Amino acid sequence: MMQKNTIHYTSLISEYAFITYFFILSFFPFSRIKLLCLLTVVGCWIARMLREKKILFAKTTLTVPILSFLVCSLISSFHSAHAMNSLETVLHDYCVYFTIFFCMVNTIDSQEQIRRIVKALLITCGLVCLYGLYGYYTGIAIRDGRFIATFEYHSRIAKYISMFLPVALCLFFSYKNRAIRFSLACLIFVCGFSLILTMSRTSWVSIFIAIFFASFALQKKRLILILIGICMLLIFFLPAKFINQAKTITQVNQFFTSEKILGERLLCWKAAIAIIHDHPWLGIGSGKKNFRFVYQQYAETIRDREKHLEKEPVRKQDQEKKSRKKIQVENIERLSHPHNIFLHIWVGNGIVGLLSFLWMFTMVFYTAIRSWRLSKAGYEKALLLGIVAGLVSIFLHGLTDSFWKKPDALFLWYIIGILFAVIHLISSNSQNEFLLKGENKS
Repeated sequence: MMQKNTIHYTSLISEYAFITYFFILSFFPFSRIKLLCLLTVVGCWIARMLREKKILFAKTTLTVPILSFLVCSLISSFHSAHAMNSLETVLHDYCVYFTIFFCMVNTIDSQEQIRRIVKALLITCGLVCLYGLYGYYTGIAIRDGRFIATFEYHSRIAKYISMFLPVALCLFFSYKNRAIRFSLACLIFVCGFSLILTMSRTSWVSIFIAIFFASFALQKKRLILILIGICMLLIFFLPAKFINQAKTITQVNQFFTSEKILGERLLCWKAAIAIIHDHPWLGIGSGKKNFRFVYQQYAETIRDREKHLEKEPVRKQDQEKKSRKKIQVENIERLSHPHNIFLHIWVGNGIVGLLSFLWMFTMVFYTAIRSWRLSKAGYEKALLLGIVAGLVSIFLHGLTDSFWKKPDALFLWYIIGILFAVIHLISSNSQNEFLLKGENKS
């Protein structure tokens, strides 16, 4: 009896700690208070193992890939010219990501807990967006005319919304209760409107593709038509700056010539490829400080080389370009990643680290889609699909940005933890049903 009470209370404390962690992370992304929540969860996990006198570690398809990636990261860190910066990133960032995942899988063990955590997650997301709308129109939470809510940059809140909006959409179709569906519809509207105000083109394209993917999986063809209809209506109602921003998405022929579309990313990608050419196997080590230092050197070399290849312009034009390049130098100094998730991992951890990363996320998608196909219709099936659609969206973001940094990666591994907690529960329930059937037959 005492042991059952211990298991119940440790599991319940873990649940509340996870909910608190997500809330603090959403409203105060860089607050250290959330570390107490994570330590509480780890403490509950250890207390439960001590009480049951055995190692409690649920086997998942991610265990080996995660360990492989960590080993690759450590090796590249020791090989790095700035080993301490790299080790700090691995220990303070990467280890925290994976701790969240393993704690979620090993301490959350009931369907009711997952429902409450997801409910709290969606409510928190809605509150962040509502605060962001208030801040946008009052001017207290706006940057360069873009929606930022509780985050420092528009790209971060855009990734945040893109990750959780598909979850709300898929759950909307799983519920029959009108009140719940109305609440989810309001959440979808608030999140969608907030996403528009970020003026993030990558997010607009990513969420469109993610919703298209979810509509196809749900066999809701009308949803695709509704989405297209909404996009058409927005053309007539949105201010000109939003329409002009959207138009650049279709200007494919200018992607690699116009600075307005890709900005500094072209130079960033060229420099990243050059770094990979010189450090292909182990990279330069993880961490934004490493990349910032090395990138500046490579970017200046590439820019000087391109300058010599160009024809000598008129003196006036040359002076204008020099002043413009001085501004670019300042921007170069601030860049902390290559604005592409694959280049980010390859530059930091080398080809071996990239392969481990790809292995890790291939297993995430494979396991999630396989479980979704085998699960019965209901809440869990809808939740699995919503999370997969959110992951599709975040990976599309990764083509022009990086989500492998705080706080983006913390949200990512939080949602992956929920994903595998659901998969673990579905697997356990299937095994129990199989055993019951075997006993009944005997």
